[in-house]
Amino acid sequence: MVQSPAGSGKTVVMSDVARKTTEKDNNVLFIVHRREIVEQVKKTFEANDVEKDRCHIGMVQTVKNNLAKIKKPQLILVDEAHHSLAKTYKDIFEYFPDAYVLGFTATPVRLSGAGFEKIYSDLILGKSVKWLIENNRLAGFKYFSVDLMDQAKLKHNSTGDFSNESINEASKSVIYGDVVKEYEKLANGTKAIVYTHSVEASKQVADAFNDSGHPAKQVDGKTAKEERAQAMEDFRSGKIKILTNAELYGEGVDVPDCQTVILLRPTESLSLFIQQTMRAMRYQPNKVATIIDHVANYTRHGLPDTPHDWKLNGRKKKKTNAGSDAVPIKQCPMCMAVMYSTVKVCECGHEFIEEAREIKIEAAELVEITKDFTFETNYIVTKKVEDLNTMAELKAYQKAKGYKNGWVFYQAKVKGII
Repeated sequence: MVQSPAGSGKTVVMSDVARKTTEKDNNVLFIVHRREIVEQVKKTFEANDVEKDRCHIGMVQTVKNNLAKIKKPQLILVDEAHHSLAKTYKDIFEYFPDAYVLGFTATPVRLSGAGFEKIYSDLILGKSVKWLIENNRLAGFKYFSVDLMDQAKLKHNSTGDFSNESINEASKSVIYGDVVKEYEKLANGTKAIVYTHSVEASKQVADAFNDSGHPAKQVDGKTAKEERAQAMEDFRSGKIKILTNAELYGEGVDVPDCQTVILLRPTESLSLFIQQTMRAMRYQPNKVATIIDHVANYTRHGLPDTPHDWKLNGRKKKKTNAGSDAVPIKQCPMCMAVMYSTVKVCECGHEFIEEAREIKIEAAELVEITKDFTFETNYIVTKKVEDLNTMAELKAYQKAKGYKNGWVFYQAKVKGII
């Protein structure tokens, strides 16, 4: 498994691997999880002289249903490889047991915390987002959101700090600020992708932009294939400036002159957060991306260039109590399959993200969020212990990790703080 940030050129690298593989008379199977990406990949492969007759590119569900018709591959390339744990992918790998499997992803992490060691034997880390920005491979960004420290609903814990619980509660089901007005103030006239928490919300947002004179279209998982393709074409050409969606365009979509992302969907998924925020960071000379976060997702995940300790064996996930209002079945917005509500990943590879069911809107002024923002959230756990240099940071880390109080004293002694 290869980890490399969104926008860093994974498809180009894969096309080079495929070209060198087919030049040696080997067959390549390239699998993706969304239909919009197939044609995009084919164009990249054609531009890089990959031998067509020896390379099959297809959506995972289609490939799964036509395994007997596909030439036996010596190499399987997997796009957005964090989906590889889904049964559909496993069925493909098992059908071609002698093939090498090489997966690429910006985010080798699952909301469940599951690892990938049953499929991949090694994790290769690419350049950091910070390095890619500094070396003109990704656009820099400005990040705007609500400063939750100013929200009256936040509660103090026994130490006088704002508690993690109150910050999480404050941000998980609220959209702060006026979406259209903030766009006009921070990114007026730029191409923007808007991520909403529901289909109905994405329609309402598109209507609001159109009513304000900003050409917009709405798409979701149930939108007809032709309409989705036309909406993307209109967005690429500039016929529309705003593309609102639910469940789409989080991965693989490449529109280099898209400069703005608007987040209206609270998420606990680090993978989803990174994929969405970095849609606007494709490199163009002098471009600075604008990320407008109306739901304070940065309090959960940091910023797009926050370092992460990626691991092949996953990470432990805290247990949570299931809600009493869960329904017994649900439908996948990608392939329309119906399954039990407890299923986390659909057969087609779509990952369900459990979010707040009701979203309310509160008036707020968005401000620029920089790397210096500091308050008690789980953001502190994205740091390494060796990077903690003050008692305040040690205490915040200890609290977020649930360590005993003696841990702070020991670390402070080792670091010479006390």
